[in-house]
Amino acid sequence: MSIAPIVLAGACVGAGATIIAGSLLPRTPDLRAALARLDGDSPATYAPGNRQGSRFGVPADLVGRIAATLRLARYREDLELVGEHPEDLAVRKVGYGLLGLLLPPLLAAMVAVLGMPIPFVVPAFVSLTFATALFFVPDVDLRRRATAARDQMRRAVCVYLELVALERAADAGAVEALERAASIGDSPAFVAIRDALLRAELAGRPPWQGLGELAEQIGVAELGDVADMMRLSGEDGAAVYSTLRARASSLRTQLLAADAAQANAASEHMVVPVALLGVAFMALIGYPAFARILFS
Repeated sequence: MSIAPIVLAGACVGAGATIIAGSLLPRTPDLRAALARLDGDSPATYAPGNRQGSRFGVPADLVGRIAATLRLARYREDLELVGEHPEDLAVRKVGYGLLGLLLPPLLAAMVAVLGMPIPFVVPAFVSLTFATALFFVPDVDLRRRATAARDQMRRAVCVYLELVALERAADAGAVEALERAASIGDSPAFVAIRDALLRAELAGRPPWQGLGELAEQIGVAELGDVADMMRLSGEDGAAVYSTLRARASSLRTQLLAADAAQANAASEHMVVPVALLGVAFMALIGYPAFARILFS
């Protein structure tokens, strides 16, 4: 049997694994993309992360076409929330798909070399199944990471509400209160809020407009509430201290209720494994007596 198919399959699997590993490694921020994010009139655009205009050996224009063909822009909210682009998701999906498509034939070829040939239909069916399943793994992972990041953003907004209220109680203006409160934290959520305020300032717009755009961009309505309240304070001179504190208390109650529901769900999920463990333990204890009665 020729080893050429084995070598080719191994090379393809290695290429897919390299693409996946490269997409998970941190990359150097691109200056053009950073400047685009600071531009209030144009959205952030994808730019390749290396000097050759390619991403992990794949040309940037090809990656862009793949992302457009797969319509990955529909995940833009989640991608913006985790600091990625549709092209990043496209690279991972293609890499995982290639890995799932080529790994079963490689294993089948290795087994055939050992003298145990497998019918062609079996690895072909397994390849299609694995490729389809692994192709959607990055989508599930993105949704999981976006959900966690959105929860963290809501918690940060709860703290931000309290800080803005304290700044307003200290007679700070609406703009000053938003900027001072954002400068206190150093978490990714506070960094995103500071970036939104900076973009609005560079564009000559009020800061609450930048917060509103960020809230719409990442799908966190609670941040939009902060923008609306501070807009009323900045434009109409409304007293928002009590409103900010009440909104923070309401959001904190919602977060605690969500945590309690998640803990209860986790406790309920543990009932089945514990019950199965108990049944297995009782079967282990009762098996000798049952075997003695049955076979004596």
